[in-house]
Amino acid sequence: MSSPALPVPACRIRQTLHDGGVAVGTMVVEMRQPAVMSWLARAGFDFAILDNEHGPFSIESLAELSRAGRAAGVTPIVRVPELSYAHVTQPLDAGAQGIMLPRVTERAQVEQCLAWMKYPPLGRRGGVLGRGHTDFGGGDLSEILAAMNRETFLIVQIETAEAVERLDQILAVPGVDAALIGPTDLSIALGVAGRLDDPVLTGAIERTLAACARHGVVAAIHTNEVHRTAYWASRGMRLVSIGSEAGLLIASGQKAVQTIRPGT
Repeated sequence: MSSPALPVPACRIRQTLHDGGVAVGTMVVEMRQPAVMSWLARAGFDFAILDNEHGPFSIESLAELSRAGRAAGVTPIVRVPELSYAHVTQPLDAGAQGIMLPRVTERAQVEQCLAWMKYPPLGRRGGVLGRGHTDFGGGDLSEILAAMNRETFLIVQIETAEAVERLDQILAVPGVDAALIGPTDLSIALGVAGRLDDPVLTGAIERTLAACARHGVVAAIHTNEVHRTAYWASRGMRLVSIGSEAGLLIASGQKAVQTIRPGT
């Protein structure tokens, strides 16, 4: 892990997974107030996926949320809206500790994403210090870049039929840390839209679990149901994401109102 003398904080989920634990997180899809990251930390979450694919976030919001997450001990991971240099590197420079790449269909996309995430000699990311990713500090450039290369975390999403067919090609790319199943999109892609217990979908998830085991990649999943997330965690998913800050708030509020005022 990173040297304590360097302004590069350790990636909490990397350490949790290295120690054999299960990392539990949620998505942040709407709230731009940095305090949400402290609330998630208080709830016990290990990481938060900042949804820049479907969420209303500017780079300024991503920066503030990422820095708040790092300070609270919640690993900030940004799901990018598309594969471009700016969408990958700007959140990382701002303080995000990981990238989630959606809509993966082939190995070349993963290789390109990693090339932009990692500094030479592993990639082609442009170097800068004194930004959010170093808590505005500096130090020995070569040591900092090496530490950043060790700590940045890549999650590839398995949510297309092509990704399922090319699992071995995609997961064999050096630098892929986790492969996350998106059951809803994957069910649509496989022709069983919304049928999350359909054997076609569950078979694809099992294939992903097996491929992750072959390649030493962490198997991951995001669902909106606690029982479903817990089930797949029991089957070997070691990085699991449940719902979102909006969904958790609504569900908790509904439960409280229905308890206080039955029948509503």
